[in-house]
Amino acid sequence: MVSLGLLGVSFGGVSRREGWSATGRSTYQMGTDIHDGIRGDKHRNGHRVNHVQHWLMLPEEVDSSVWTRETVWEAASIAEKRKDAREARYFDITWPRNLPTERIAKFVQNLYRPFVELGLPVQVDWETSSADDGLANDHIHGLIATRILSDTGFSEGKCREVDTWFRAGVRQHVAELFNAIATDCGVDVTFDPRPNVLRDDTLPPEIQLSRQTLRGSRTPGAQLLRDRRDGQRQVRRAHEQIVDEIVALERRAGELQYEIDVELESMSNLTSWQANQHANPLSLEISLTALMGAGIAVQDRVSVEGVGVVFKVGTAILVDIGTAILIDGELEGEALRALYYLTRCKGWRDLSLVDADGMPIPVPPEPERSWLRERLNAKRSRLDLMGRSGVVSAAREVVAILHEASPDERRDILKRVADWSNPRLERLVAQLMPFAGRYQDESLSTEIVLDLIDMAMGEDSDLWRRHVLEKDLEAMVVPGNALSRPFRPHRNFYDIYPGSQDAQFSVGHPGKEAAQ
Repeated sequence: MVSLGLLGVSFGGVSRREGWSATGRSTYQMGTDIHDGIRGDKHRNGHRVNHVQHWLMLPEEVDSSVWTRETVWEAASIAEKRKDAREARYFDITWPRNLPTERIAKFVQNLYRPFVELGLPVQVDWETSSADDGLANDHIHGLIATRILSDTGFSEGKCREVDTWFRAGVRQHVAELFNAIATDCGVDVTFDPRPNVLRDDTLPPEIQLSRQTLRGSRTPGAQLLRDRRDGQRQVRRAHEQIVDEIVALERRAGELQYEIDVELESMSNLTSWQANQHANPLSLEISLTALMGAGIAVQDRVSVEGVGVVFKVGTAILVDIGTAILIDGELEGEALRALYYLTRCKGWRDLSLVDADGMPIPVPPEPERSWLRERLNAKRSRLDLMGRSGVVSAAREVVAILHEASPDERRDILKRVADWSNPRLERLVAQLMPFAGRYQDESLSTEIVLDLIDMAMGEDSDLWRRHVLEKDLEAMVVPGNALSRPFRPHRNFYDIYPGSQDAQFSVGHPGKEAAQ
Protein backbone atom coordinates (compact mmCIF):
# COMPACT_ATOMS: atom_id res chain seq x y z
CA MET A 1 0.00 0.00 0.00
CA VAL A 2 1.33 3.44 -0.96
CA SER A 3 1.58 6.04 1.78
CA LEU A 4 0.92 9.60 0.61
CA GLY A 5 1.19 12.91 2.37
CA LEU A 6 -1.54 15.53 2.42
CA LEU A 7 -0.79 17.83 -0.51
CA GLY A 8 -2.72 20.89 0.67
CA VAL A 9 -4.52 21.50 3.95
CA SER A 10 -4.54 25.18 4.83
CA PHE A 11 -6.64 27.11 7.30
CA GLY A 12 -6.52 30.47 9.01
CA GLY A 13 -8.38 33.71 9.62
CA VAL A 14 -9.90 36.20 7.18
CA SER A 15 -8.63 39.25 9.02
CA ARG A 16 -9.04 42.95 8.30
CA ARG A 17 -5.50 43.46 9.60
CA GLU A 18 -4.19 41.58 6.54
CA GLY A 19 -6.49 43.40 4.16
CA TRP A 20 -9.06 40.61 3.81
CA SER A 21 -12.83 40.73 4.16
CA ALA A 22 -15.51 38.07 4.28
CA THR A 23 -17.29 39.46 1.21
CA GLY A 24 -14.05 39.60 -0.77
CA ARG A 25 -13.13 36.05 0.17
CA SER A 26 -16.61 34.84 -0.77
CA THR A 27 -16.29 36.43 -4.21
CA TYR A 28 -12.80 34.94 -4.62
CA GLN A 29 -14.14 31.44 -3.94
CA MET A 30 -16.73 31.89 -6.68
CA GLY A 31 -13.94 32.08 -9.28
CA THR A 32 -13.58 35.88 -9.48
CA ASP A 33 -10.47 37.98 -8.87
CA ILE A 34 -10.50 41.73 -8.22
CA HIS A 35 -7.43 43.70 -9.37
CA ASP A 36 -7.40 47.47 -8.95
CA GLY A 37 -11.15 47.41 -8.43
CA ILE A 38 -11.78 45.50 -11.66
CA ARG A 39 -13.48 42.11 -11.50
CA GLY A 40 -12.21 39.34 -13.74
CA ASP A 41 -11.91 35.58 -14.06
CA LYS A 42 -9.43 33.89 -11.79
CA HIS A 43 -6.25 32.58 -13.46
CA ARG A 44 -3.40 30.44 -12.13
CA ASN A 45 -0.17 29.67 -14.03
CA GLY A 46 -1.67 31.16 -17.16
CA HIS A 47 -4.75 28.91 -17.02
CA ARG A 48 -8.29 29.88 -16.14
CA VAL A 49 -9.68 28.54 -12.88
CA ASN A 50 -13.06 26.89 -13.43
CA HIS A 51 -15.72 27.02 -10.74
CA VAL A 52 -17.36 23.57 -10.59
CA GLN A 53 -19.83 23.58 -7.68
CA HIS A 54 -21.03 25.83 -4.87
CA TRP A 55 -22.51 24.98 -1.45
CA LEU A 56 -24.04 27.43 1.02
CA MET A 57 -24.64 25.47 4.23
CA LEU A 58 -26.89 27.21 6.78
CA PRO A 59 -28.19 26.12 10.21
CA GLU A 60 -31.57 24.42 10.10
CA GLU A 61 -33.52 27.29 11.72
CA VAL A 62 -32.21 29.88 9.22
CA ASP A 63 -34.41 30.81 6.23
CA SER A 64 -32.32 30.16 3.10
CA SER A 65 -34.57 32.39 0.98
CA VAL A 66 -33.59 35.40 3.10
CA TRP A 67 -30.00 34.61 3.89
CA THR A 68 -28.25 34.37 0.54
CA ARG A 69 -24.51 34.25 0.05
CA GLU A 70 -24.13 38.01 -0.29
CA THR A 71 -26.44 38.70 2.67
CA VAL A 72 -24.61 36.33 4.98
CA TRP A 73 -21.14 37.75 4.48
CA GLU A 74 -22.22 41.37 4.41
CA ALA A 75 -23.89 40.79 7.77
CA ALA A 76 -20.76 39.03 9.04
CA SER A 77 -18.71 42.11 8.10
CA ILE A 78 -21.17 44.49 9.76
CA ALA A 79 -21.16 42.42 12.97
CA GLU A 80 -17.44 43.14 13.49
CA LYS A 81 -16.55 46.51 15.05
CA ARG A 82 -12.77 46.44 15.42
CA LYS A 83 -10.53 47.59 12.61
CA ASP A 84 -8.37 44.45 12.86
CA ALA A 85 -11.25 42.02 13.46
CA ARG A 86 -11.39 38.52 12.08
CA GLU A 87 -14.53 38.37 9.96
CA ALA A 88 -14.38 34.63 9.11
CA ARG A 89 -12.17 31.59 8.84
CA TYR A 90 -10.98 29.83 5.69
CA PHE A 91 -10.40 26.09 5.40
CA ASP A 92 -8.99 24.96 2.03
CA ILE A 93 -8.28 21.41 0.82
CA THR A 94 -6.41 20.10 -2.23
CA TRP A 95 -8.19 17.02 -3.58
CA PRO A 96 -5.89 13.99 -4.09
CA ARG A 97 -5.71 12.65 -7.64
CA ASN A 98 -5.85 9.10 -6.31
CA LEU A 99 -9.47 9.58 -5.19
CA PRO A 100 -12.44 9.96 -7.56
CA THR A 101 -13.92 13.45 -7.74
CA GLU A 102 -17.41 11.94 -7.49
CA ARG A 103 -16.78 11.69 -3.74
CA ILE A 104 -16.15 15.42 -3.25
CA ALA A 105 -19.79 16.25 -2.47
CA LYS A 106 -19.95 13.66 0.33
CA PHE A 107 -16.53 14.76 1.59
CA VAL A 108 -17.73 18.37 1.81
CA GLN A 109 -20.69 17.33 3.94
CA ASN A 110 -18.53 15.24 6.27
CA LEU A 111 -15.86 17.91 6.69
CA TYR A 112 -17.90 21.13 6.98
CA ARG A 113 -21.24 19.90 8.43
CA PRO A 114 -19.91 19.93 12.07
CA PHE A 115 -19.44 23.72 11.82
CA VAL A 116 -23.03 24.15 10.61
CA GLU A 117 -24.23 22.08 13.58
CA LEU A 118 -22.53 24.67 15.82
CA GLY A 119 -24.81 27.31 14.25
CA LEU A 120 -22.23 28.77 11.83
CA PRO A 121 -22.95 29.41 8.13
CA VAL A 122 -20.38 27.88 5.77
CA GLN A 123 -19.67 28.55 2.09
CA VAL A 124 -17.83 25.82 0.16
CA ASP A 125 -16.69 26.03 -3.47
CA TRP A 126 -15.09 23.42 -5.68
CA GLU A 127 -12.66 24.75 -8.29
CA THR A 128 -10.39 23.06 -10.81
CA SER A 129 -7.47 24.33 -12.84
CA SER A 130 -4.52 22.99 -14.78
CA ALA A 131 -1.43 22.11 -12.72
CA ASP A 132 2.18 22.44 -13.86
CA ASP A 133 2.15 18.87 -15.22
CA GLY A 134 -0.96 19.53 -17.29
CA LEU A 135 -3.27 17.40 -15.13
CA ALA A 136 -6.29 18.63 -13.20
CA ASN A 137 -5.80 20.39 -9.89
CA ASP A 138 -9.09 20.05 -8.01
CA HIS A 139 -9.32 22.02 -4.80
CA ILE A 140 -11.96 23.03 -2.27
CA HIS A 141 -12.34 26.45 -0.62
CA GLY A 142 -14.23 26.73 2.65
CA LEU A 143 -15.35 29.98 4.32
CA ILE A 144 -16.65 29.67 7.90
CA ALA A 145 -18.29 32.40 9.97
CA THR A 146 -17.08 33.15 13.47
CA ARG A 147 -20.50 34.01 14.97
CA ILE A 148 -23.68 31.94 15.29
CA LEU A 149 -26.37 32.88 12.75
CA SER A 150 -30.12 32.99 13.31
CA ASP A 151 -32.99 34.64 11.42
CA THR A 152 -32.44 37.78 13.49
CA GLY A 153 -28.76 38.01 12.52
CA PHE A 154 -25.39 37.10 13.95
CA SER A 155 -24.83 36.67 17.68
CA GLU A 156 -23.06 39.33 19.73
CA GLY A 157 -20.34 36.99 20.93
CA LYS A 158 -18.01 34.86 18.84
CA CYS A 159 -18.25 31.07 18.76
CA ARG A 160 -15.06 29.97 20.50
CA GLU A 161 -15.73 26.26 19.85
CA VAL A 162 -14.54 26.72 16.27
CA ASP A 163 -11.25 28.16 17.54
CA THR A 164 -10.79 25.07 19.70
CA TRP A 165 -11.52 22.78 16.73
CA PHE A 166 -8.68 24.30 14.68
CA ARG A 167 -6.08 24.13 17.44
CA ALA A 168 -5.07 20.47 16.96
CA GLY A 169 -5.80 17.37 14.91
CA VAL A 170 -6.97 19.13 11.74
CA ARG A 171 -4.68 17.23 9.37
CA GLN A 172 -5.44 13.97 11.19
CA HIS A 173 -9.17 14.51 10.69
CA VAL A 174 -8.75 15.23 6.97
CA ALA A 175 -6.49 12.18 6.54
CA GLU A 176 -9.08 9.94 8.21
CA LEU A 177 -11.78 11.16 5.81
CA PHE A 178 -9.50 10.55 2.81
CA ASN A 179 -8.56 7.08 4.08
CA ALA A 180 -12.23 6.19 4.53
CA ILE A 181 -12.94 7.21 0.92
CA ALA A 182 -9.93 5.21 -0.33
CA THR A 183 -11.09 2.12 1.54
CA ASP A 184 -14.66 2.52 0.29
CA CYS A 185 -13.49 2.92 -3.32
CA GLY A 186 -10.94 0.10 -3.15
CA VAL A 187 -7.98 2.45 -3.76
CA ASP A 188 -4.78 0.95 -2.32
CA VAL A 189 -3.38 4.14 -0.75
CA THR A 190 -3.21 5.60 2.72
CA PHE A 191 -2.80 9.26 3.64
CA ASP A 192 -0.29 10.25 6.30
CA PRO A 193 -1.24 13.42 8.24
CA ARG A 194 2.31 14.10 9.42
CA PRO A 195 4.32 16.90 7.81
CA ASN A 196 6.70 15.80 5.10
CA VAL A 197 9.75 16.50 7.23
CA LEU A 198 8.57 13.87 9.76
CA ARG A 199 7.74 11.14 7.25
CA ASP A 200 10.26 8.39 6.53
CA ASP A 201 9.46 8.11 2.82
CA THR A 202 9.82 11.81 1.98
CA LEU A 203 12.70 14.18 1.46
CA PRO A 204 13.66 17.08 3.75
CA PRO A 205 12.33 20.51 2.74
CA GLU A 206 14.25 22.58 0.27
CA ILE A 207 16.63 25.12 1.77
CA GLN A 208 15.37 28.70 1.78
CA LEU A 209 17.67 31.20 0.07
CA SER A 210 17.77 34.93 0.66
CA ARG A 211 16.90 37.42 -2.06
CA GLN A 212 20.52 38.45 -2.41
CA THR A 213 21.55 34.85 -2.98
CA LEU A 214 18.77 34.30 -5.50
CA ARG A 215 19.68 37.49 -7.41
CA GLY A 216 22.99 35.95 -8.38
CA SER A 217 25.54 36.93 -5.81
CA ARG A 218 28.97 35.81 -7.01
CA THR A 219 30.37 35.00 -3.60
CA PRO A 220 31.52 31.37 -3.21
CA GLY A 221 29.07 30.80 -0.38
CA ALA A 222 26.08 31.95 -2.45
CA GLN A 223 27.06 29.76 -5.38
CA LEU A 224 27.47 26.80 -3.03
CA LEU A 225 23.97 27.36 -1.64
CA ARG A 226 22.48 27.61 -5.13
CA ASP A 227 24.23 24.38 -6.15
CA ARG A 228 22.93 22.68 -3.03
CA ARG A 229 19.38 23.83 -3.80
CA ASP A 230 19.67 22.61 -7.41
CA GLY A 231 20.92 19.24 -6.16
CA GLN A 232 17.95 18.99 -3.81
CA ARG A 233 15.59 19.69 -6.70
CA GLN A 234 17.21 16.98 -8.83
CA VAL A 235 16.89 14.47 -6.01
CA ARG A 236 13.26 15.50 -5.49
CA ARG A 237 12.46 15.00 -9.19
CA ALA A 238 14.11 11.57 -9.11
CA HIS A 239 12.20 10.73 -5.92
CA GLU A 240 8.89 11.76 -7.51
CA GLN A 241 9.68 9.65 -10.56
CA ILE A 242 10.39 6.60 -8.39
CA VAL A 243 7.16 7.14 -6.45
CA ASP A 244 5.24 7.34 -9.73
CA GLU A 245 6.86 4.09 -10.88
CA ILE A 246 5.91 2.40 -7.59
CA VAL A 247 2.32 3.56 -7.97
CA ALA A 248 2.27 2.28 -11.56
CA LEU A 249 3.69 -1.09 -10.50
CA GLU A 250 1.16 -1.44 -7.71
CA ARG A 251 -1.62 -0.53 -10.14
CA ARG A 252 -0.32 -3.21 -12.51
CA ALA A 253 -0.17 -5.69 -9.63
CA GLY A 254 -3.81 -4.96 -8.89
CA GLU A 255 -4.71 -5.55 -12.53
CA LEU A 256 -2.83 -8.85 -12.53
CA GLN A 257 -4.56 -9.88 -9.31
CA TYR A 258 -7.91 -9.16 -10.96
CA GLU A 259 -6.93 -11.26 -13.99
CA ILE A 260 -5.88 -14.10 -11.66
CA ASP A 261 -9.22 -13.93 -9.86
CA VAL A 262 -11.07 -14.11 -13.18
CA GLU A 263 -9.04 -17.15 -14.23
CA LEU A 264 -9.62 -18.87 -10.89
CA GLU A 265 -13.37 -18.36 -11.20
CA SER A 266 -13.33 -20.25 -14.51
CA MET A 267 -11.73 -23.38 -13.00
CA SER A 268 -13.32 -26.52 -11.58
CA ASN A 269 -13.49 -26.74 -7.80
CA LEU A 270 -12.71 -29.77 -5.63
CA THR A 271 -13.44 -29.51 -1.92
CA SER A 272 -14.49 -31.53 1.12
CA TRP A 273 -16.41 -30.98 4.32
CA GLN A 274 -13.07 -31.33 6.16
CA ALA A 275 -11.74 -28.28 4.28
CA ASN A 276 -12.75 -25.86 7.05
CA GLN A 277 -10.50 -27.71 9.50
CA HIS A 278 -7.41 -26.74 7.47
CA ALA A 279 -8.17 -23.46 5.72
CA ASN A 280 -4.56 -22.75 4.70
CA PRO A 281 -2.94 -24.31 1.63
CA LEU A 282 -0.19 -26.87 2.07
CA SER A 283 3.34 -25.56 2.00
CA LEU A 284 5.24 -25.95 -1.23
CA GLU A 285 7.77 -28.24 0.48
CA ILE A 286 5.14 -30.66 1.82
CA SER A 287 3.17 -30.77 -1.43
CA LEU A 288 6.23 -31.21 -3.61
CA THR A 289 7.66 -33.94 -1.39
CA ALA A 290 4.36 -35.85 -1.44
CA LEU A 291 3.92 -35.62 -5.20
CA MET A 292 7.49 -36.30 -6.20
CA GLY A 293 7.81 -39.01 -3.58
CA ALA A 294 4.92 -40.78 -5.30
CA GLY A 295 6.76 -40.63 -8.62
CA ILE A 296 4.47 -37.93 -10.08
CA ALA A 297 6.18 -35.72 -12.63
CA VAL A 298 5.65 -32.05 -11.67
CA GLN A 299 6.55 -29.87 -14.67
CA ASP A 300 6.33 -26.60 -12.77
CA ARG A 301 5.31 -25.28 -9.36
CA VAL A 302 5.07 -21.86 -7.76
CA SER A 303 3.71 -20.34 -4.55
CA VAL A 304 1.60 -17.25 -5.32
CA GLU A 305 1.08 -14.86 -2.43
CA GLY A 306 -2.58 -14.30 -1.71
CA VAL A 307 -3.63 -17.24 -3.91
CA GLY A 308 -1.96 -20.51 -2.92
CA VAL A 309 0.33 -23.16 -4.38
CA VAL A 310 0.13 -23.89 -8.11
CA PHE A 311 1.30 -27.13 -9.76
CA LYS A 312 1.47 -28.11 -13.40
CA VAL A 313 1.13 -31.87 -13.85
CA GLY A 314 0.91 -33.00 -17.44
CA THR A 315 -1.54 -30.70 -19.21
CA ALA A 316 -3.49 -29.89 -16.02
CA ILE A 317 -3.07 -27.03 -13.54
CA LEU A 318 -3.81 -27.68 -9.85
CA VAL A 319 -4.16 -24.72 -7.46
CA ASP A 320 -4.34 -25.39 -3.70
CA ILE A 321 -6.08 -22.33 -2.22
CA GLY A 322 -6.61 -23.90 1.20
CA THR A 323 -10.33 -24.57 1.36
CA ALA A 324 -10.43 -26.00 -2.18
CA ILE A 325 -8.26 -27.29 -5.00
CA LEU A 326 -8.94 -25.59 -8.33
CA ILE A 327 -8.45 -27.58 -11.53
CA ASP A 328 -7.84 -26.42 -15.08
CA GLY A 329 -7.36 -28.93 -17.88
CA GLU A 330 -8.04 -32.62 -18.32
CA LEU A 331 -8.23 -34.47 -15.01
CA GLU A 332 -6.70 -37.81 -15.90
CA GLY A 333 -3.54 -39.89 -15.48
CA GLU A 334 -0.80 -38.24 -13.46
CA ALA A 335 -2.90 -35.13 -12.80
CA LEU A 336 -5.64 -37.23 -11.22
CA ARG A 337 -3.09 -39.12 -9.09
CA ALA A 338 -1.58 -35.80 -7.98
CA LEU A 339 -5.02 -34.57 -6.99
CA TYR A 340 -5.64 -37.60 -4.78
CA TYR A 341 -2.21 -37.30 -3.13
CA LEU A 342 -2.85 -33.64 -2.32
CA THR A 343 -6.25 -34.44 -0.78
CA ARG A 344 -4.70 -37.17 1.36
CA CYS A 345 -2.03 -34.73 2.58
CA LYS A 346 -4.80 -32.28 3.50
CA GLY A 347 -6.76 -34.97 5.33
CA TRP A 348 -9.76 -34.88 2.99
CA ARG A 349 -11.88 -38.00 2.52
CA ASP A 350 -15.35 -37.13 1.24
CA LEU A 351 -14.68 -35.20 -1.96
CA SER A 352 -17.07 -33.12 -4.05
CA LEU A 353 -16.30 -31.66 -7.47
CA VAL A 354 -18.10 -28.87 -9.33
CA ASP A 355 -17.29 -27.51 -12.78
CA ALA A 356 -16.65 -23.90 -13.77
CA ASP A 357 -20.42 -23.29 -14.04
CA GLY A 358 -21.04 -24.50 -10.49
CA MET A 359 -22.65 -27.77 -11.55
CA PRO A 360 -21.69 -30.86 -9.48
CA ILE A 361 -19.89 -33.61 -11.40
CA PRO A 362 -18.65 -37.03 -10.23
CA VAL A 363 -15.10 -37.31 -8.95
CA PRO A 364 -13.08 -39.67 -11.19
CA PRO A 365 -11.65 -42.72 -9.38
CA GLU A 366 -7.94 -42.79 -8.61
CA PRO A 367 -6.08 -44.57 -11.43
CA GLU A 368 -3.97 -47.61 -10.77
CA ARG A 369 -0.32 -47.77 -11.73
CA SER A 370 -0.17 -51.25 -13.19
CA TRP A 371 3.18 -50.55 -14.79
CA LEU A 372 4.73 -49.80 -11.39
CA ARG A 373 3.22 -52.87 -9.73
CA GLU A 374 4.52 -55.08 -12.51
CA ARG A 375 7.96 -53.50 -12.35
CA LEU A 376 8.24 -53.74 -8.54
CA ASN A 377 6.95 -57.32 -8.48
CA ALA A 378 9.47 -58.39 -11.08
CA LYS A 379 12.32 -60.40 -9.60
CA ARG A 380 15.69 -58.74 -10.06
CA SER A 381 18.54 -60.80 -11.40
CA ARG A 382 22.05 -60.86 -10.00
CA LEU A 383 23.12 -58.85 -13.05
CA ASP A 384 20.67 -56.07 -12.11
CA LEU A 385 22.23 -55.80 -8.63
CA MET A 386 25.84 -55.73 -9.82
CA GLY A 387 27.74 -52.45 -10.02
CA ARG A 388 25.17 -50.51 -7.98
CA SER A 389 27.36 -49.73 -4.99
CA GLY A 390 27.99 -46.15 -6.21
CA VAL A 391 24.35 -45.16 -6.54
CA VAL A 392 23.41 -46.95 -3.28
CA SER A 393 26.21 -45.13 -1.44
CA ALA A 394 25.06 -41.81 -2.95
CA ALA A 395 21.45 -42.47 -1.88
CA ARG A 396 22.56 -43.22 1.68
CA GLU A 397 24.66 -40.05 1.69
CA VAL A 398 21.64 -37.99 0.58
CA VAL A 399 19.49 -39.55 3.31
CA ALA A 400 22.17 -38.76 5.90
CA ILE A 401 22.30 -35.15 4.75
CA LEU A 402 18.50 -34.87 4.88
CA HIS A 403 18.50 -36.46 8.34
CA GLU A 404 20.82 -33.78 9.72
CA ALA A 405 19.09 -30.89 7.95
CA SER A 406 16.44 -28.63 9.47
CA PRO A 407 13.12 -28.01 7.65
CA ASP A 408 14.45 -24.77 6.14
CA GLU A 409 17.64 -26.52 5.04
CA ARG A 410 15.59 -29.31 3.45
CA ARG A 411 13.69 -26.67 1.49
CA ASP A 412 17.01 -25.27 0.27
CA ILE A 413 18.15 -28.78 -0.66
CA LEU A 414 15.06 -29.30 -2.83
CA LYS A 415 15.75 -25.95 -4.49
CA ARG A 416 19.36 -26.92 -5.25
CA VAL A 417 18.16 -30.24 -6.64
CA ALA A 418 15.64 -28.39 -8.83
CA ASP A 419 18.47 -26.23 -10.19
CA TRP A 420 20.07 -29.45 -11.43
CA SER A 421 17.37 -29.47 -14.18
CA ASN A 422 16.59 -33.18 -13.96
CA PRO A 423 12.93 -33.77 -12.95
CA ARG A 424 13.60 -37.48 -12.36
CA LEU A 425 16.34 -36.56 -9.92
CA GLU A 426 13.91 -34.26 -8.09
CA ARG A 427 11.44 -37.11 -7.72
CA LEU A 428 14.15 -39.48 -6.51
CA VAL A 429 15.42 -37.07 -3.84
CA ALA A 430 11.82 -36.41 -2.72
CA GLN A 431 11.29 -40.17 -2.38
CA LEU A 432 14.34 -40.35 -0.13
CA MET A 433 12.83 -37.78 2.27
CA PRO A 434 10.80 -40.31 4.34
CA PHE A 435 13.95 -42.38 4.99
CA ALA A 436 15.61 -39.36 6.67
CA GLY A 437 13.31 -39.70 9.69
CA ARG A 438 14.45 -43.27 10.45
CA TYR A 439 17.96 -43.01 9.13
CA GLN A 440 20.04 -46.18 9.11
CA ASP A 441 22.40 -47.36 6.41
CA GLU A 442 20.78 -50.79 6.47
CA SER A 443 17.32 -49.32 5.76
CA LEU A 444 18.38 -48.53 2.19
CA SER A 445 19.23 -51.79 0.50
CA THR A 446 20.14 -52.10 -3.15
CA GLU A 447 16.67 -53.44 -3.97
CA ILE A 448 14.96 -50.45 -2.29
CA VAL A 449 17.16 -47.93 -4.09
CA LEU A 450 16.42 -49.59 -7.44
CA ASP A 451 12.69 -49.55 -6.62
CA LEU A 452 12.89 -45.82 -5.89
CA ILE A 453 14.70 -45.26 -9.16
CA ASP A 454 11.92 -47.15 -10.95
CA MET A 455 9.34 -44.91 -9.35
CA ALA A 456 11.33 -41.80 -10.25
CA MET A 457 11.57 -42.92 -13.87
CA GLY A 458 7.80 -43.34 -14.07
CA GLU A 459 6.64 -44.99 -17.25
CA ASP A 460 9.88 -44.04 -18.99
CA SER A 461 11.94 -47.19 -19.62
CA ASP A 462 14.75 -45.55 -21.54
CA LEU A 463 18.03 -47.10 -20.32
CA TRP A 464 20.13 -44.07 -21.15
CA ARG A 465 17.96 -41.68 -19.13
CA ARG A 466 18.01 -44.17 -16.25
CA HIS A 467 21.81 -44.25 -16.43
CA VAL A 468 21.88 -40.41 -16.43
CA LEU A 469 19.64 -40.37 -13.34
CA GLU A 470 21.95 -42.69 -11.41
CA LYS A 471 25.07 -40.76 -12.39
CA ASP A 472 23.42 -37.42 -11.51
CA LEU A 473 22.65 -38.75 -8.03
CA GLU A 474 26.25 -39.84 -7.59
CA ALA A 475 27.53 -36.51 -8.92
CA MET A 476 25.39 -34.46 -6.53
CA VAL A 477 27.24 -35.77 -3.45
CA VAL A 478 30.70 -35.16 -4.92
CA PRO A 479 32.45 -32.44 -2.81
CA GLY A 480 31.60 -29.02 -4.21
CA ASN A 481 28.30 -30.04 -5.79
CA ALA A 482 24.70 -29.40 -4.73
CA LEU A 483 24.36 -31.99 -1.93
CA SER A 484 27.94 -32.37 -0.81
CA ARG A 485 28.92 -32.03 2.82
CA PRO A 486 31.20 -29.16 3.95
CA PHE A 487 34.92 -29.69 3.46
CA ARG A 488 36.34 -31.17 6.69
CA PRO A 489 40.10 -31.70 6.34
CA HIS A 490 42.27 -33.83 8.59
CA ARG A 491 43.56 -32.06 11.69
CA ASN A 492 47.09 -32.04 10.20
CA PHE A 493 45.96 -30.93 6.73
CA TYR A 494 47.05 -27.29 7.08
CA ASP A 495 50.39 -28.31 8.59
CA ILE A 496 51.14 -30.47 5.58
CA TYR A 497 49.67 -28.01 3.03
CA PRO A 498 50.17 -24.52 4.55
CA GLY A 499 49.43 -22.83 1.21
CA SER A 500 45.83 -24.05 1.34
CA GLN A 501 44.78 -21.48 3.94
CA ASP A 502 43.32 -19.11 1.37
CA ALA A 503 40.02 -17.24 1.51
CA GLN A 504 38.08 -20.37 0.58
CA PHE A 505 39.03 -22.14 3.82
CA SER A 506 40.09 -19.37 6.18
CA VAL A 507 36.97 -17.15 6.10
CA GLY A 508 34.25 -18.76 8.17
CA HIS A 509 34.76 -22.26 6.69
CA PRO A 510 33.41 -25.08 8.90
CA GLY A 511 36.19 -27.44 7.84
CA LYS A 512 38.91 -25.31 9.31
CA GLU A 513 37.03 -24.92 12.58
CA ALA A 514 36.56 -28.68 12.77
CA ALA A 515 40.23 -29.25 11.99
CA GLN A 516 41.30 -26.90 14.76
